[in-house]
Amino acid sequence: MAEEVTLERIQEAIRKVEHPEIAATLVDLGMVRDVAYDPTTHEARLTLVVPFFGIPEAVRNYLAYSLYQAVKSVGAELKIYLAEMTEEERQAFFQKEQALWRG
Repeated sequence: MAEEVTLERIQEAIRKVEHPEIAATLVDLGMVRDVAYDPTTHEARLTLVVPFFGIPEAVRNYLAYSLYQAVKSVGAELKIYLAEMTEEERQAFFQKEQALWRG
């Protein structure tokens, strides 16, 4: 029998999703917030927080798809909301980006 889908399992899966160009997870970069799960609909929800809304669509789609795949791997569907980082969050993100850039 498959494991039960829980918020904890969803959060664990999400914590493993890495940024494609920065050697860190999206959670460590402050790019994921408000993770929730409704067991009656089998739907998880989260907010993908980006440094600015003008990031390339391909990058945004890659991040969203990576999160979707992680949540799907534990048996839930995912609805993603998009938000922009605050100035403080953006500065912290850019410091981590600079220190951990893969290129």
